[in-house]
Amino acid sequence: MLLNLTHAAPTVLASFMASFVEFIEALTVVLAVGTVRGWRAASSGAAVALFFLVAMVLAFGRSLAQIPLPVIQLVVGTLLLLFGLRWLRKAILRSAG
Repeated sequence: MLLNLTHAAPTVLASFMASFVEFIEALTVVLAVGTVRGWRAASSGAAVALFFLVAMVLAFGRSLAQIPLPVIQLVVGTLLLLFGLRWLRKAILRSAG
């Protein structure tokens, strides 16, 4: 069964743009960590994260689809909120002197 390009193109484009936005966000975090803590910490952190991502996909690939999306969104959102609050606290302390 061949995909019709006119039907598949919007989905492919939306997926590409969403992943590109996520890439830019991850790059921003790596750049921020690199300027604050040093480039060695930022590059090693990015490499470790990439290794764990690949390992998780290889280990749990098909079973990850069984986890309900709202649960994943809640876990990832909570982790991002905690990470952001830590950075906000540091920024407030830095600006307060």
